[in-house]
Amino acid sequence: MSQFTKPDFLKAGPVMTDATSRIDTDILEPVVQSDTFMRFQFQNKGVLNAGSRVTFSITKPDTEAYFPIGVGVGALIERATFKIGGKTICEVQDWGHYHGYESVFLDQSVIKEREQFLSGRALSMGVSYQDGQSVETDRIFLENGKEKIVNVTTATNTQLLMLDLLKLNSEPVFSVRLDDLVPCLKGQELPLFNLMEDVQLELTLTEPAKRVCIASGGDDTKAFSVNTAETRLIADYTFLDGEEMEAYRKSEQGYSYTFLEPRLTKTTLADASAWGNQIRNVGGAGRNVVRAVVSITSEKVNASGPIKTALGDYRSIAPESSAKGTYGKLTSNFKKNDRFLYPIDRSNSALHFHGVMDAEGGPPHIARPMYARQGYSIADKKFEGHVVGGTTQNELSGQEFYTGYRFNDGERVDSRGLELHSKIDTMTGAEAPYVSRVWILQEKVMTIVEGKADVFFT
Repeated sequence: MSQFTKPDFLKAGPVMTDATSRIDTDILEPVVQSDTFMRFQFQNKGVLNAGSRVTFSITKPDTEAYFPIGVGVGALIERATFKIGGKTICEVQDWGHYHGYESVFLDQSVIKEREQFLSGRALSMGVSYQDGQSVETDRIFLENGKEKIVNVTTATNTQLLMLDLLKLNSEPVFSVRLDDLVPCLKGQELPLFNLMEDVQLELTLTEPAKRVCIASGGDDTKAFSVNTAETRLIADYTFLDGEEMEAYRKSEQGYSYTFLEPRLTKTTLADASAWGNQIRNVGGAGRNVVRAVVSITSEKVNASGPIKTALGDYRSIAPESSAKGTYGKLTSNFKKNDRFLYPIDRSNSALHFHGVMDAEGGPPHIARPMYARQGYSIADKKFEGHVVGGTTQNELSGQEFYTGYRFNDGERVDSRGLELHSKIDTMTGAEAPYVSRVWILQEKVMTIVEGKADVFFT
């Protein structure tokens, strides 16, 4: 086996039937923990399963609350950092916002039947039937397996409630996959047994005001603290034939693989007038950047704290217009190495949607009105008292407007970095100030040689 060859037992896929293997599970307590930060340390044994999970819970609040339905318990995490031997291997800033983007690619049935129980994510859409009908549909609406509340006066299905087990006053425990927190573990198995250095996961938590959503009429001045007694890292380790693993250790063969790390830049726009022609340098100089993701969120606050919607702060706002039946428009392009990505700037929402699909290699599971405010397809109903559907005011329309860009030329970004050219017509300013986030996915390489890890850009 030559240097940096991946051994068979670290390759994804089924284990050979003649291989002897077992799986051990450790439940690890944080070695450092507070309401704002925690650190876990792995044991240097076996092969770490990327599907290991970190559990979280909130202490029982004094008001009815739930996690934002798009990201679930991920709303607790501001930054995730993975270190080996004190070196930062990969790090994701504004992790909850990036997780919101990744979550739109989950199949609706997966969210409804699995993720709302595992992670608290409940942004599942389904057919909403007309009142008194079982065949004729009335647009689409949130679907979580619970029957809608029937108004006794009008006999109409007017509201959907969160599943009781997801409400935070029942102190549910949710979890996040390790490879969602740590991009360098996606599709990879980490040979901890071959590392002679400390392996650590550090999580910086969000401020309390951004952790939860409040049911309509609830008190958003209450504290929302992490229940430190429920924070655990459930680490799964695979052990194969001891002779094979020991032989690999003694051979001093190197191990390496590439991964993509999201690098964040963000800017605050004070009001709607700031959305004129914008040219932003988002970095990446000297790097191999594979794709980019852009989102727009609101930083509007009231007297008691951030706006509490069903999605919380974890959304991306589409251009909007105050005139019914008209839509705002985003015009955008990327400039790399003195060349534009597209020969003509993209301004059509369908092309923006295609850009996301092209960037990720598959379509996001987002209804058209949720993406670009186009079409009146979200039923006029409420969720936990919030107006999340309808034709006039709602919290779902145009709230998943992510844009994606793929760079297929294989060229390293020159010293000038990447430039995002954009213009929005219009933003009403109702939710100003806004924050525009851009993540560029940079290619990195991690190596393990003689028990020590290192990382560098390709």
